[in-house]
Amino acid sequence: ESIELLDNNTIIGVVVGNERYKVTISLDSEGDIVCDCTCPCDFNCKHSAALLLKWISEKEGFNEKKESIGTTDNEDKFSKEPIGKIISDKSKEELITLVTEMISRNPELKSLIVLRKNEIVQKIRTIFSRFWDWNEIRELISELELILQGIKKSRLLWGKELLEEMEKASSIIIRGVDSVHDDEGAISSFLEEWYEIYGEIFATTNPSKEEKIEFIKKILKLIENEEYGMEESYEKAFLGMCENLDDVELIKGHYKKGENVKDEEGFYDDADNYNQFYLELYEKIGANEKFLELSRDKGFSLDTIDKLIQLERFEEALKECEKQKEFSEDIENRKIMLLKRFNRNKEAKELLFSLANKTGEIGYAKKLKNECKNGEWKKYLKKLLETAKKNKWKEFVSRIYFNEEDYKNAYEYGKDLSDTDYLELLAKKLSKSYPDCSCQILRRLCFENISHGSGWPYKKAGQLLKEIKKIDSSGSFYKKTKKEIILKHKKKYSLMEIIENV
Repeated sequence: ESIELLDNNTIIGVVVGNERYKVTISLDSEGDIVCDCTCPCDFNCKHSAALLLKWISEKEGFNEKKESIGTTDNEDKFSKEPIGKIISDKSKEELITLVTEMISRNPELKSLIVLRKNEIVQKIRTIFSRFWDWNEIRELISELELILQGIKKSRLLWGKELLEEMEKASSIIIRGVDSVHDDEGAISSFLEEWYEIYGEIFATTNPSKEEKIEFIKKILKLIENEEYGMEESYEKAFLGMCENLDDVELIKGHYKKGENVKDEEGFYDDADNYNQFYLELYEKIGANEKFLELSRDKGFSLDTIDKLIQLERFEEALKECEKQKEFSEDIENRKIMLLKRFNRNKEAKELLFSLANKTGEIGYAKKLKNECKNGEWKKYLKKLLETAKKNKWKEFVSRIYFNEEDYKNAYEYGKDLSDTDYLELLAKKLSKSYPDCSCQILRRLCFENISHGSGWPYKKAGQLLKEIKKIDSSGSFYKKTKKEIILKHKKKYSLMEIIENV
C-alpha cells in the first residue's frame, strides 16, 4: 500500500494481508537484513517479503529522486534534525496539508485531532461489534488506545458528561471481553490505563464525599463480578480519583482487599497486593512519610530503599540495605550503587564478586572486571571459575572464557548450551583460529533449525550451511553436512530447494 525510505539503511511501509500491517526493514551493522512486522509472525514474514519486492521494483525511482533533491550531506542533516524542529519550521498551510494527508492514509488517527463526547460510545461499540482473534489483538488495542489518547488530549471535555460517556463505553468494553481471544492479557493492560483516566475525570468534577463513596462502590461492584482476572485493572480507578490523604482513607474504609479471599484451592492472603496498592496511592499524592511508614511496617524493604534513594536520603537507604538478613539480589544491587556513591569501592567490588559467585550471572562478572585493575581481576577470575566449575555452571564458565577472549575454552564448556544466539556468536569468533569447532556449532544449529519446521527456520539452516562452506577450507565437513541433511530430510522439498542451492 505504501513504501518510504526512512534513511540509508531503513525502509518502512504498509502491507495489506488479512489486515493492514506496518513493516520496518533495516540493515544491521553487519549488513544483515532485519525485518519487523505487526503481524502475528512478528518478523521475517511474507509481508516483509512483499515490501522488499516492492522496494526492488521501485528503488531506482527512489535513487533518481535522491539525486534530484541534492547531496547526502543534506540528507544526513535532515535525518539528524529533531522532528519538533522540522515541524516548527513548517507553515500553517504546510502543516494542514501534512496532517490531512496523514489522516487520509490512517483514518484512525482522527481521534487524536478531534474527539466529541458523543462519539466515544459509538466508536467503542463499533470496535466490539465483532469477534477478535488472538492475531488481531494488536489492532484492537491500537484502536482502543487511539480513543484513549484522544480523551487524554481533550481535557476541555472533561466533566460529568464525559464521565457518563466513559461509563457507558466501559460497560461495552467489559461485555466485549467475551468476544476477544486474548492470551497475553493485552486488554487487561489497556483497561488499567482506561480506568485510571476514568478516575481522573471523576476527580475533575469536584465530587462530594457522598459522590466519591458512590463511585468507589460502583468500581467495587465491577471488581466483585470480575471473571477474567482483571480486578487490578478496575482498581486503577481508585488511583485516578485519589488526590489527597482523605481520599486514601475513604478508599481504605470501603475497599477491603487484603483480607482472606477464597479461591478454588481454599483461602489465600492477599494482604501484600493490598498494601502495595496503597503504596501506589501514597506515591501519587506525594505522601512520602506515609509511604515509608507503611513500607517499613509491612516489611517492603526494597520499596523503602527505593523511596529513600528517590528522596536522596542515601545514608538511611544504605542502613536499610545493611539491615537485611535474607539474600535479595535487588537490594544487593542498590547497596553496590550506594557504596560507590560513598566511595566505598572495595566493599562494592566484594559485593559484586559475591553476587557473581552466588548467582552465576555473567553480568556481575563483567561489572566486576570493569571495576578492577588487571592484577586484582585475575584473583577474582580464578575464584569465580573455581566456584562455577565446582557447581557445573557451564554457561557461566563458557561466557567468562568468552569475555576473556579464550574462545577455545568457551567452546569446550558452551558447545551443548541452548542459547542459539550466543552459540552463533561463539562460532563466529572461533571461525579463524578454530574452524573445526566453529563448524561443529554451526552444524548443530543447522539441524536444530530444521527440526523447528518450515519457513524461516529452513532459510536459517541454509544460511548456517553457507557459513560452514565459507569456514571449511577443505570442503569435506561442508559436503558431509550437506549430504547428511539431504539424506535425512529429502522429503522436505522447501528445505531441499534451499540446501541444494548452497
